[in-house]
Amino acid sequence: MVVLLAVVGFRLFPERDVTVLNDGQSFRVSATFDAQSEALEAAGVSLEPGDRVLYGTGGKFVSLAVQRARPVLLLVDGQLMEVRTQATTVRGVLADAGIELGSQDRVYVDGKLASARGPLFGVTDQRAVSAVPSRYRGMQVDPLRPITVSVQRAVPVTVYIDTFKLETASAATNVQDLLGELGMTVREGDLVQPGLDTPISAGMVVRLAKAITVNVRLDGKDQVLYTQARTVEDVLRILGVDPGPDEILSPPRETELTPGMQIIIGLNRTVLESVEEPVPPPTVYETDPSLPEGTVKVIPGTPGVRVTNYLVTYKNGEEVSRVLTEGGGIVTQPTPTRHITGAQPGSSGRPTLNAPGYSGTFTKKMTVRATWYNASHGAWAPGDPNYGRTATGVIVDYGICAVDPTVIPLGTRFYVPDYGVCLAADTGGGVKGYHVDLGFPESVGDPGWGSKIVDIYILD
Repeated sequence: MVVLLAVVGFRLFPERDVTVLNDGQSFRVSATFDAQSEALEAAGVSLEPGDRVLYGTGGKFVSLAVQRARPVLLLVDGQLMEVRTQATTVRGVLADAGIELGSQDRVYVDGKLASARGPLFGVTDQRAVSAVPSRYRGMQVDPLRPITVSVQRAVPVTVYIDTFKLETASAATNVQDLLGELGMTVREGDLVQPGLDTPISAGMVVRLAKAITVNVRLDGKDQVLYTQARTVEDVLRILGVDPGPDEILSPPRETELTPGMQIIIGLNRTVLESVEEPVPPPTVYETDPSLPEGTVKVIPGTPGVRVTNYLVTYKNGEEVSRVLTEGGGIVTQPTPTRHITGAQPGSSGRPTLNAPGYSGTFTKKMTVRATWYNASHGAWAPGDPNYGRTATGVIVDYGICAVDPTVIPLGTRFYVPDYGVCLAADTGGGVKGYHVDLGFPESVGDPGWGSKIVDIYILD
């Protein structure tokens, strides 16, 4: 009888092969009566609240896929709760938990502001939840929770913008956040009560008094003032000026300010001004017995600084007088330019030259085109610290010449007939090849040299 019943039962209720997919793993089991419960039990799979089992069959074969619910920690209205959900959006999770959102409420996912229609993104095994609204801080929150959704409820707030009153509801975290939510920019000079860092609370009153822009011309110089001042007198107090009866003030002190108003102030002032001027380095001439006779080295000096003090009187920004006063002088001494000539004894065996302005030996004779220049021919304007300064740092003068260093090296001395001994201490954009430019003091004016072809004598 037992055997007969087994045969009949096998034919009436044949075993089926069931494939169970769970957490990335696949199990092959058999089931006779209830394929789902028997297969899950045989595979050692237990279901948790919110989990789903997707069922598929094809004759003798059955497939089961376990779709796990996503664990979510909710922080709402001061309460902590954990839900398991199949929802893929923030709003869906809240709906599963029976939570309704107001139009001004804010939602945060893992501490970041999110849209209620947005996805539950960035799910990981370790999820920090410290960056949640301040009202939830201090609660015991497990940092290993995979995802956290928090709701910041909007509260009623009254905002005064100057005299305009606005009743609103906001989930902003502080006053600055609230004003930004309303599209208000707080600039320096605006008055905000309470302070921008003050947390928002229900029934709070926030006042924003916007400053106005006025244009001020003080002693001929324009400036823009963004201020809470209400009268011209207030502006004078801010600027720290007090025009007298014979000074300029327009409009009068008691005038109330309007946006874009022009205020003109002209004062009579006497101030001490210090003017710095360069002190050209002097040139000192030395001999060095360790250098061969005729060798010349030029070590450029550095200019000094002279300070001159003046008492300057201004009227409405215009200078009307300047008087030299005491207290000036050289504050930085110049470093001299050293002109060192070799004096090592011994016969050079070189040819000699006896001419006006020079008598001695020379190394070679060279035919060149000679022109002239002075400080006014340079790139710098009079009054500039570099006016008249040469490529080696010395000031152009008689005996200083410009050359092409590829033909005549800087530091070379040479004799020019009808001019004298010259030191190659400068260069110039127009001085190329066999061309020398002879320096003259500016006080001489045009020396009448013009341009000449001459034989010069290289002395070094």
